[in-house]
Amino acid sequence: MTKEGDTYIIPENLIIEINSDSLKYFSFDQLQSSIPIKIKNNNIIINQKQTDTVEFINEDRIKIKSQGKVNDKNSLIETEYVRLKKTKTKLSPEEIQKLSFKFNWNDEKFKVIFNKELGSPQVMKIMEKDELTKIRLEKIDSTYFISIYESGKRATIVPIKEVSNDRMILYGMPRKPYKIVGEKIE
Repeated sequence: MTKEGDTYIIPENLIIEINSDSLKYFSFDQLQSSIPIKIKNNNIIINQKQTDTVEFINEDRIKIKSQGKVNDKNSLIETEYVRLKKTKTKLSPEEIQKLSFKFNWNDEKFKVIFNKELGSPQVMKIMEKDELTKIRLEKIDSTYFISIYESGKRATIVPIKEVSNDRMILYGMPRKPYKIVGEKIE
């Protein structure tokens, strides 16, 4: 699921698997539930009552539209999902984690530095935490992710399209451009 920074959903790191007869919900790699469905045209039919419409944005991105409640009001809820693909790389996980990259997405600049505490040591001490913010490399099947942990809990995941010694390409961003290229930090 693509999500903006303020999107709140349970499970936080939602990954769905759509089959011809079931819809499976995962919290990253942990199965949360499986629902029987039927697919007809561009509709997902759940329990013969609820019909969600699937809009194809491109071959690797869909938007699922469903009726639901937002602040106790009936609303049309639109959620976008990106297809997970095999990460292109010749590097081992250990080699990837030794690299650091800088990104600029819609004028929002950030760095990916693996396995290093990114929070202030003073704040950690005051809050009596062992960890504030850390980026880890994780994998589901053949897709690598940058996983951002906040206070030891996975808060955000972003799939990696490609990684080499010189650059990393992330995808699944909530707005165009849907992917961003990061350059290696020396």
